[in-house]
Amino acid sequence: GLMDLCEAVKPHPLGCTISFEVVPGSSRLTVPSGYNPWRRAIEAHLTQEPSRGRANRQLKEELARVLGISELNVEVLSGHKNARKLLLVKGIARDVAVSALKLKMK
Repeated sequence: GLMDLCEAVKPHPLGCTISFEVVPGSSRLTVPSGYNPWRRAIEAHLTQEPSRGRANRQLKEELARVLGISELNVEVLSGHKNARKLLLVKGIARDVAVSALKLKMK
């Protein structure tokens, strides 16, 4: 539910942060693909492999597209070389981000 997503999306002075659990090298690109309540993270399936930052770039591009913002406003704060990533989204309030992500999860 909505409360779950709020565990993954946190307010931040610049906008909000979103916790992701990514599966790179997937057959289909799906951002977001679901929610992992144990990890309190939003799941994302990426077609790119995690070499030379390709998966990170694809995640940033897709998240920006879902939120309707420039990818310049999205940055990876932590987990650059990890399946678990924390992204900072600038200029978007938490509830706006949660709504946009929920729309895509149906």
